[in-house]
Amino acid sequence: MSFRVRVFVLVLLVAVAAIGATAWLTFGLASRQIADSQAAATRHVVDTAETVRAYARRHGTWRGVSERVRLLSDDSHQRIRLVNLYGQVTVDTDHLAHRAARPVVNPPTLIDPRPTLKIPNDLTEVQLGPGARTQDPASTKAELFTQTAIDRYRRTQLFARCLVERFIEPPPLSQDWFGVPFAADKVVDDRDCQQQTTGQAEWDRAGDVTATKACRTEDVPQDCLVKAFGDRVATFSPEPLQLFLGAVDDDAATLVGRPTVIAAGGILVLALIGTALIARNVSRPVRSLTAASRRLADGHLDTRVPPVGSGELGQLSTSFNRMAQALEVAEAAQRRLVASVAHELRTPLSNLLGYLEALQDGVLPPSRELFASLHDEAQLQRRILDDLQDLTLAESGHLTYRRVDFDLCDLVEAARVAHLAVAEAAGVRLTAEVAGPLPVHGDQDRLRQVLGNLVTNALRYTDAGGAVVLRAFPEEGRSVVEVEDTGCGIEPADLPFVFQRFWRADPARDRATGGSGLGLTIARQIVLDHDGTIDASSTPGVGSTFRVTL
Repeated sequence: MSFRVRVFVLVLLVAVAAIGATAWLTFGLASRQIADSQAAATRHVVDTAETVRAYARRHGTWRGVSERVRLLSDDSHQRIRLVNLYGQVTVDTDHLAHRAARPVVNPPTLIDPRPTLKIPNDLTEVQLGPGARTQDPASTKAELFTQTAIDRYRRTQLFARCLVERFIEPPPLSQDWFGVPFAADKVVDDRDCQQQTTGQAEWDRAGDVTATKACRTEDVPQDCLVKAFGDRVATFSPEPLQLFLGAVDDDAATLVGRPTVIAAGGILVLALIGTALIARNVSRPVRSLTAASRRLADGHLDTRVPPVGSGELGQLSTSFNRMAQALEVAEAAQRRLVASVAHELRTPLSNLLGYLEALQDGVLPPSRELFASLHDEAQLQRRILDDLQDLTLAESGHLTYRRVDFDLCDLVEAARVAHLAVAEAAGVRLTAEVAGPLPVHGDQDRLRQVLGNLVTNALRYTDAGGAVVLRAFPEEGRSVVEVEDTGCGIEPADLPFVFQRFWRADPARDRATGGSGLGLTIARQIVLDHDGTIDASSTPGVGSTFRVTL
């Protein structure tokens, strides 16, 4: 059984015991009832609030809301309590059920029936709506729009309230684009309510004009008009209420005393026994890993730990051994790198030093050819250092790229032209086969550097009379570049190492058969930074092919 499963089983046993003891001791407590009530209230608060708000807007009054609240309470099985902002109860389902009001368990939700006006930015065409009239031609379009919205909503509310008082169900409401509810036309034909609504609306219209005109002096008139709309409709809309959902019974029993001590003691003993068993099975391999990690930190990279099974601890031991092996390999690679760098720099420095001493001693006379040779050796050192710098920047992710869109076929043709003179001098036929266009997004100079390294290597290892072919073609939605030569090829045992730094197939590291050994390493990193791949295939005595996919 794995460590995770053992811990899970232990926790499960402790949890079952704890839950059983807690349920036995606290069954029926108020905390459980409060939690249940809060959870149920949270599920229903949004729907309940929206239903109650829609009732107030349609009826223009809270009159008759008790019956609607009672139906909602029956459906949701929740206690519903509506209280105004002054603490006066409008309706409480506990009262409707002829019982004392129970304590609430949730914070209130504000139900404000008043709509929020949305004033459009473009008022070149203001839809005034049916039955609306303007009182002041000097008012701005935004003011007229606000006055119209107030008047329209006032008529809707007053007409609905009149119908409720006459025991007539108000018509359903719709909402226009600007957030103002309105009743469908000609749904209820009641002339008495229509006359009463018209008279009161005409009497209140002058106050609408005054309230909207006061916004002319404000920095943001539209915000002022929205506020004026809210203030004006508050005079005839139903007042805001606070909605409380849920309740808790106050007759919960509390069972404490000796059973609590017994249950707590049993849980503690079970936890101690389980912890002791786990600690015994875990402590020994953990101590072994701790000691091994200290030896590893002291520089003993050959440190390993024995496996301890197939569980999590066994996987940890395996991971530790892999880490130690990786550190050992990295240390060896670092030593090889230092040795390679020293070797690469020692040869040109020795040549320079020898020539300079010969010049100083008068053994060699100064000449143009000698200085050219010294310059070539210095250039070689500089190239090695530049390659090392590029490789360091590329592997650390700090190599700068200037990415643009370009045609990969043009890049291939440019590489062919750039190396054509070298190829002709070596007696190698250099050709290009492109199937384009091949649009790519990347750093054109860096990708030219990659292609230049591949072409240079191909020409270097191809004898006179041979051929080097550059190809560019699409494949499965990606762009592919191949450099194929008819050179000496690479041995299968050497092929996995061609992209390693300072690696060359010639063990003598002869200058005539190789460069610094960094070109392919840099090329691979540049291609990886372009989210591409580079690989090589070769047959000894036949030739090699390097393939870049972007």
